[in-house]
Amino acid sequence: MKFKFFLLFLIGFLVFSNHSFTSQFNYGSEFAAKSPNAHKALINALEKSGDRIFGVGVHGIIIYSDDEGETWFQAESVPFTKTLTDISCPTMNKCWATGHDSTILHSFDAGETWQIQYQDIEFDAPLLSIHMYDDYEGVALGAFALSLRTSNGGISWDYLFIDDDDFQPHLNYTYGDNQSWRKSAQNEGYAVGELGKYYVTDDRGLNWLAIETGYIGSYWSGIKVDEGQSLLLGMSGNITLATLYELNDPVPPEKSTAIACYESGYYRGDCKVYAFDDLFIGTKNSLTNASLLEDGRIVLSGNGGVVTVIDMVREKNIKTCVRSDRLSNTSIIPLGIDNFLIAGEQGMRKHSMEECYQNFVSETSTSQDAFYEISIN
Repeated sequence: MKFKFFLLFLIGFLVFSNHSFTSQFNYGSEFAAKSPNAHKALINALEKSGDRIFGVGVHGIIIYSDDEGETWFQAESVPFTKTLTDISCPTMNKCWATGHDSTILHSFDAGETWQIQYQDIEFDAPLLSIHMYDDYEGVALGAFALSLRTSNGGISWDYLFIDDDDFQPHLNYTYGDNQSWRKSAQNEGYAVGELGKYYVTDDRGLNWLAIETGYIGSYWSGIKVDEGQSLLLGMSGNITLATLYELNDPVPPEKSTAIACYESGYYRGDCKVYAFDDLFIGTKNSLTNASLLEDGRIVLSGNGGVVTVIDMVREKNIKTCVRSDRLSNTSIIPLGIDNFLIAGEQGMRKHSMEECYQNFVSETSTSQDAFYEISIN
């Protein structure tokens, strides 16, 4: 019995010692722990700016790669040890990240060092998402309808009013237009959250429309896919296609609709009409993030190993892979037409839809990949 105890103690000592020599824990310093395996921790969000890909995750981890995820470096100095939830880099040099304790971090040297711009520990709720329109204007949203806006690059963050719902629904994700180089799209912004809410702004977050979609669950993410159209990513494999109609345009009678009006600011009395279509990926896994591919298709990440590609123009179908690792994916970045970088549980990994499909149909493969294809009516 004594030998067994000694053996267990020795193994534990060796494992701890080996990890200690390869990691810098920064105990008591309030700075994120450093480790060569930081890219294998839970990563909650990815962002690509220029040729650099950034990732943020648990324990204040911030990593970046300049070779499409082949090698990763950890930020030298991050004065935060709790979970980071999202990152936005309008340029490669200037980035902002959100996290627990209502925290906003900022880097002005391409993610190598960071500083705290905003923090409200007493509020005791996380900021869940951030979108910077440029180096000066942006919004950060979070739990219990917490909403902040800056117009000076984060020198100050002011409270923002988005939703008057007494329930104070969580605001889970905010995003802009993927084609923000178009002048007409530079001021647009969007957000999604609990209670099936969809939020739209036309003036970089000063005034917002709160739109009831009819969906009863939470939306975790969204992406603008065309002029006046967004895909809103929900629970259990459900997606809502939100389409903007002009006030006098006929709306197909089978579609559910909503009218929302600005009640203050520059857009007083201005109303918009939205119609909604329900899509389903073929498996009941919640969806977490989306990116637009160069050919117009949309790739989604999801829990339980899900990666989905939606073609709304040519093939009009939805293809879903459930990866054999079944790890939950939190974020996805396209590296090519069929090459993707995904983040989530156990960090970073590469993905190919074609490889997943071949694994699924092959009679000799031992892979546990699954593949589904659904037509869009």
